Amino acid sequence: MRASTAPTALGVAVLLTGLLTGCTHSGDSPDTPAQGGVSAQPTPPGETTSSTPTPAPTPTPTTTAAAGPASPADRLLTTAQVPGLRAGWQWHDGDTGRAGTDPFGVCAKADLASIGATDVLSRTYFPPDDSDDNAAEQVADFPDANTAARAWAVLKSWHDKCDQQAATHPGLKVGALSPVAVPAGSTRWYLSSWKPAGEETSRFETLGMVLAGTRIAVLRMDHSARDHSYPAGKDPMVGMVTAAADRLG
Repeated sequence: MRASTAPTALGVAVLLTGLLTGCTHSGDSPDTPAQGGVSAQPTPPGETTSSTPTPAPTPTPTTTAAAGPASPADRLLTTAQVPGLRAGWQWHDGDTGRAGTDPFGVCAKADLASIGATDVLSRTYFPPDDSDDNAAEQVADFPDANTAARAWAVLKSWHDKCDQQAATHPGLKVGALSPVAVPAGSTRWYLSSWKPAGEETSRFETLGMVLAGTRIAVLRMDHSARDHSYPAGKDPMVGMVTAAADRLG
């Protein structure tokens, strides 16, 4: 008798069908991991993803350079800013430093520190020849505007009483105070003259002053000559006062 093969063939067919069905639906399982072993995360609405994160920009700090105050020496006139006594005259560099205690100018009775200045700088200017002509400037700082104003009044009183210096300066003559037009601050200057004993020529000194807030600049030129004659408004001291007022402000 021949054995029947139908049941066996039917069983093999059923087994193959089950295997194929399991391979087809294995990707639909919620427990199946994504490629690389990392579960895929949903992207929230309105956002995009990138495989390479973009670093946040580092803010650049902004700094504002504060302008420091000018050096006290910068308030003094440079040698090139001082007008010459005549055409072609060019002053030479002198000395710069703290002012001494000697009175500044023939009419002065004391130094500027004695009338309230807290700091006084001085600069001298030498002549281009072997004469004793010279020029100088002192810039004084005061603690406040009221003290500077009082010192300004003292300087005027020294001018007004300068005839008291005639004992040591024979034939001393003192001219009137004259203002100089400047954009800001108060200014004035005057001319003094005398004839030193034994000299054939007279000695002339022009003294200028500038008041700007809590600072006062005092300027001096002196020279020996037979006369001191300049057109109106063209005296070298007028130019020196003008330059000092611009520098001081």
